[in-house]
Amino acid sequence: MAKFRAPGRVNIIGEHTDYNDGFVLPFAIDRYVEAEIEIDSQFVFSSQMMDETIVLRKYERLGKWTDYLMGVIHAIDQKGYDVPPVRISVTSTLPTGAGLSSSAALETAVAYGLSKIMNLELEKKELVEIAVKAEREFVGVKCGVMDQFTCVFARRNHAIFLDTSDLSYEYVPLNIENFEFALIDSNTKHELSSSEYNKRRKECEEVLKILKKKSFKEVSYEDLRCLERTLRKRAKHVLDENNRVSVAVKALKSFDISLLGNLLYESHMSLRNLYEVSCEETDFIVDFLKKSGNVAGARMIGGGFGGSVLILTRRGYIEDVFEKLAKDYFKAFEKKPNLIKIKSSDGVNMCGA
Repeated sequence: MAKFRAPGRVNIIGEHTDYNDGFVLPFAIDRYVEAEIEIDSQFVFSSQMMDETIVLRKYERLGKWTDYLMGVIHAIDQKGYDVPPVRISVTSTLPTGAGLSSSAALETAVAYGLSKIMNLELEKKELVEIAVKAEREFVGVKCGVMDQFTCVFARRNHAIFLDTSDLSYEYVPLNIENFEFALIDSNTKHELSSSEYNKRRKECEEVLKILKKKSFKEVSYEDLRCLERTLRKRAKHVLDENNRVSVAVKALKSFDISLLGNLLYESHMSLRNLYEVSCEETDFIVDFLKKSGNVAGARMIGGGFGGSVLILTRRGYIEDVFEKLAKDYFKAFEKKPNLIKIKSSDGVNMCGA
């Protein structure tokens, strides 16, 4: 039995732009999904997190976590390879529901593992293609490509400046020296997350349809004048956020922490007021951090309506800031946030290799 692991990811900036063929700036983190894989006489999937084992004799959608595994197997089969029944045991150090892309980590770990044990020698972009196809077509989530791409292509101490329209990319050194990124998990996930995510996608598609454009890269700010108020807000966020990604790359390259931090705060305000995917809990966290004076920048990450907040702060400050935040947060919401210290990581690999 061989074990494979793929990292979670954090997106510095570029939220809700990946499925709009825009720019993103993610890096992988040192929290992982691990999958032990071996050939078996039937499909046996076990999860330490879910505390269950499921046996399947055929391709079957169950509406559960196993769909991610079977989706990968199905996608590899569709490429012309005959995947034999396998036993897959899954463990994870990635918190689910925190917006750290645990599903993409699971998909890419399994895709990479199957490629290795079957000697398929799949290229990195093929692994991304398989993982995305599994989630979109088998699981039924219309995800972008950023998460899976980061899980596969990540390089330690670097972010990836990715153009999701053509998958061209550039590694950008995480040049932050005496500063560090961290996460605060709000421990909140509102029920409307999935439905509103799909609604935002449809709204963006409607913008392009009305403007008769193929991509937001063809859309100008003047074009927004003919849109009704809600669609105009959604489109403005996408245009602004794409610009922020480009500026953030320059800020990293020039070690301009002040500029990078301000971009994070601007991104959060746009996600709150224009794209309207924030929530009371993550807004509370960002507002508190901004007022503290010790945090260079912060914003909600992920699909929205809960999840985590990304923080950029001077090294060694975050524990004191978090202790004060946690007390006020508990008073406001009667729940405790979690501080997640992170470091950058390489992409998917074989454990021990």
